[in-house]
Amino acid sequence: MSTDKNVPNPLVVTCATGLEALLIEEIQQLGAVGCEKSSGAVRCVGDLQAAYQICLWSRVASKVLWRVAVAKVDSVDALYEAALAVPWSDYFPGDTSVRVNLDVVKNDAVNSQFASFRLKDAIRDYFQTTQGSRPIATKHDANVVINVFWNDGEVEFSLDFAGAPLHQRGYRVAQGQAPLKETLAAALLLWSEWHSKDYSALLDPFCGSGTLLIEAAMIKRNMAPGLLRQSFSLVNYRLFDASLWETVKQAAQQQVSEEKIPLIRGFDANADAIKAASQNIQAAGLTDCIHVERSELGTLKLTKSIKEKHQGLIITNAPYGERIGDSDAIQFLYSAFGRLLQPQLPDWSVGVLSNHAEYIDRLGIASSTGYRFSNGPIRCYFRCAPWGNKPTAVPFNSIKVTDAELPQELSAFANRLRKNVKPLRKWADREGISCYRIYDADMPEFNLAIDWYDGELHVQEYKPPKTVDENKARQRLDWALQALVKVFDIPKSSIQVKTRSKQKGKGQYQKLNQEKKMRPILENGVWLLINLKDYLDTGLFLDHRPVRGWIQQQAAGKRFLNLFSYTGTASVHAAYGGAKSTVSVDMSKTYQQWARSNLLLNGFSEDRHRLIQANCVKWLTQSKEQFDLIFMDPPTFSNSKRMQGVLDTQRDHVMLVDAAMKRLEPGGKLLFSNNFKRFKLDETLAQRYQVTDVTTPSIPEDFKRSKAIHCCYEIQHL
Repeated sequence: MSTDKNVPNPLVVTCATGLEALLIEEIQQLGAVGCEKSSGAVRCVGDLQAAYQICLWSRVASKVLWRVAVAKVDSVDALYEAALAVPWSDYFPGDTSVRVNLDVVKNDAVNSQFASFRLKDAIRDYFQTTQGSRPIATKHDANVVINVFWNDGEVEFSLDFAGAPLHQRGYRVAQGQAPLKETLAAALLLWSEWHSKDYSALLDPFCGSGTLLIEAAMIKRNMAPGLLRQSFSLVNYRLFDASLWETVKQAAQQQVSEEKIPLIRGFDANADAIKAASQNIQAAGLTDCIHVERSELGTLKLTKSIKEKHQGLIITNAPYGERIGDSDAIQFLYSAFGRLLQPQLPDWSVGVLSNHAEYIDRLGIASSTGYRFSNGPIRCYFRCAPWGNKPTAVPFNSIKVTDAELPQELSAFANRLRKNVKPLRKWADREGISCYRIYDADMPEFNLAIDWYDGELHVQEYKPPKTVDENKARQRLDWALQALVKVFDIPKSSIQVKTRSKQKGKGQYQKLNQEKKMRPILENGVWLLINLKDYLDTGLFLDHRPVRGWIQQQAAGKRFLNLFSYTGTASVHAAYGGAKSTVSVDMSKTYQQWARSNLLLNGFSEDRHRLIQANCVKWLTQSKEQFDLIFMDPPTFSNSKRMQGVLDTQRDHVMLVDAAMKRLEPGGKLLFSNNFKRFKLDETLAQRYQVTDVTTPSIPEDFKRSKAIHCCYEIQHL
């Protein structure tokens, strides 16, 4: 290869796989010609000025390689000889540090590590022979970086003009969790046409350490991404033209615009992420045009000015399931994303990066066209389009009854159902309640609990005593199901039937099915996931509906503790009500995953709302945290294998209350509940605390016709 810096030379400009088309468009404008795309790179021709321009201006390139030699090789020994034959002293002095990067393609017979050692030996031997000195070989910072590409019997030797990869712009002084590379962030913005469309604002609801925000501002400021870098390897080569390099840099500095740019805002639930973003924005010199603040998606309320005066771009690197430890649950965050932001910014475009294309489908954006590329080892998908159709109101499946005539053996039960439903339906429709109990063993011969779940029926058969003939019990259950189909005019497939009996040990969490069919229902503005098939319980205790409402109303600004938290529904209500933080403690991994899904479905994260899988009794005795509001709803009895000994709520409730009160701040409130029908509160508790029995007001309308399904006490410090 020629050593004349004014003669065009073969270049290889690398990038992340999938960004090649963007890279070609960029480098052609910067002086490269003869561009040919390959996987993760573009081969082209350019003089020294073009190479300098690409180093300074390319937003998506990773490396700029100036080719110095090509040779045919078929072995490591031949590689050594080829490297020894390159006139390295024409390109850099021998008294410097050198790093060698070897990339071997489609040759399993070659030991890459051994080949790298031989390469370094060849370069050092060359200088020892020609100049009597040997450069320092290093794996880290080096003045000279040599890139060697060996493919299909041919090897290319190139000088890396960047040194450190070009995504290292120079402004990242603080790291966030799983940061997006700057080059990839720039690619997302270019695909979104941020540089060319007349957007008046940009918003990132999961901004992390601020990479997308900073790259967006740099694009609008026409700021070359390499201007903030401290060093390039190109200055250490004999080819280096200091005057030309200075001219290129000065021209770039003069092109930085000081004009007002669109509004750029970033939000994140994590306080450390916001701190890192602020530091990076300051390091980039962009504090005047980027604003970040801590806010969860679930509580993100945009100003009237943003909603009414701007039409912009929502763009984000949405959380991956791997980051939160539950890839199944993360899908619910995408549902929340679309549901919460589309009504606020209906005319905006949306660009979302994810590791699952089907997650992006949940957003409801108009286009199915997207881009695929690699973010390190993770295969990613990006889609940008306007929102689709405006969300329609969620249909409310109001319960309906028919006057169908039924056989005599079904008529009494059917009439009782109609009698129960008439007042309940009016109440439920008025209150916007879509899930409620319509029958609870009202007739001894039909010993069932029947709940309406927004269009489906959940039937629990209380296991009959041994004195009742099994065949007769089975026949009555069959009659009941026939009546339900006729009275409510629904298919039998919409009725889920389970048998409830006293559960012990493993039986408390025993799976009945493996369908994993979760569906959301709406309660007081909160979306909660129910599963009518897989478990004995559905994931939602209907009798605690008023209690959850109280928690939601009282939680604003408070630290909330949810003990024996089950699927975390009370914690989600607290979060929706504005709780400063929530902690949910439960022994069951299944229920903790369910709680995580409930939180994500409402746009809440574990940065503010922690989930702790632990024995509540043990955790209470060891914790030093303080709370302003505590909800405790222990099981009547538990001998789970995950705990030592046995929990008996009647016997142990004094210990539980005392332990919880130690965690309660003065002026705080403990809501203590359980469903043991013969429960008696120990009288000594009223001597130490202010105790108020709130059982009666805590029983909802749909449970008032039967015996109290739970008891509930409000307990405060004297």
